[in-house]
Amino acid sequence: MLAAAIGLSIASQEVRGEEGTPPFPLMAWDYADDEETLQKMADCGINLVAFVPPEALDICHKLGIKAIVYQAGITPAHWAAPFNAEEANKTLPDLIKRVNDHPAVYGYHLKDEPDHSQFPELAKSVKVVHDLAPGKWAYINLPPGMGEGYDGYLDVYVNTCHPKILSYDNYPIGQEGNFSYGFWANIAQVRNAGLRHNLPFWNIFLSSAHLTYGEPSEAALRLQAYGSLVYGAKGLCYYKFISRELPILDAPELGDFRNGPLDQFGEKTHTWNWMRNMNRQIQNMGPTLLKLKSDVVYHVGDVPEQNRGVGEDTLVKGLKSGSDFAIGDFTHEDGSRWVMIVNKSLTHSTTLVPEFRDAVAKLEYLSPISGKMKEISPYYCLPPGQGVLLKPTFAPPAAEVSEK
Repeated sequence: MLAAAIGLSIASQEVRGEEGTPPFPLMAWDYADDEETLQKMADCGINLVAFVPPEALDICHKLGIKAIVYQAGITPAHWAAPFNAEEANKTLPDLIKRVNDHPAVYGYHLKDEPDHSQFPELAKSVKVVHDLAPGKWAYINLPPGMGEGYDGYLDVYVNTCHPKILSYDNYPIGQEGNFSYGFWANIAQVRNAGLRHNLPFWNIFLSSAHLTYGEPSEAALRLQAYGSLVYGAKGLCYYKFISRELPILDAPELGDFRNGPLDQFGEKTHTWNWMRNMNRQIQNMGPTLLKLKSDVVYHVGDVPEQNRGVGEDTLVKGLKSGSDFAIGDFTHEDGSRWVMIVNKSLTHSTTLVPEFRDAVAKLEYLSPISGKMKEISPYYCLPPGQGVLLKPTFAPPAAEVSEK
């Protein structure tokens, strides 16, 4: 499988978004070098593309897109070959010298899904990027995983390569339309590694069926996106944007790429419209999402492996309707508390009636349509896979009220 966060200083670089607001990073994990394709990506709400050759950087800048620069000779010619820093570092310094000042450059592609034996070699090239292109992303994406061994893998990676972001991929959609518990186990461990090492993380998830992965429904696309945001992801990435083989890295023709945002002929599909709608919602919420610190993530209903349920430390103690939710408690940089609730059902909409541990005087939500705060209705419903970002105003303690 050929899949695909940087500190907030990088995550907040100006990319496509409303002027004066920090856009939330939304990346197409794909190769693009022509204006027609890049325009379709930009129109869909994509503001970052991996991967782009140097000659297409002017097009990206024209369209308001940032780019992870791909240059042959840096990453191995075959996608699965081990990384060789000696070979990469013959090309990397010159590439940085030529393009680093270009306004579209966001980072440089080094390697996808390395095993731990490649970390020492990768660290040599990461250092080159950090030394010659400070603030740019030395892009390495990690494979999916779970369990004790994966915790160790993440820690060795961070301690060896010193990344500014954790990026990984996980494709949970099965051919029967099922959503794998591994998505929740994997993201919980990546989040925990980010907390251990004070690093943000990005998640790459499925937007085009291939191999034995299923065709994402609109609900499954939402659940992957909001399921990442509820854990505090600071960037979302789509694999793939175009339903055809990757024309770099000696990637094989798999034969069954389908129903990505662009089809095999580069035409827009129903997924393009689903993604555009979702990206608009996320960008409206983006300025707030980027200012939230994840405090705790918990599940109501089924509690997946590596995860936890409601506890004495959670803002929400239950819900009066629905049966399966992922919930994240956050603290805003201004000190306010926020809660994201995600409906994990892929088939059923549910009325949102959360029960908070402490009395709530006022409950607002951040509208993904307007980007404005609105007081929530008792009839507010979450569609399948959808999340909502709530801001509770807690009532003062009874003793405090009586003193007044």
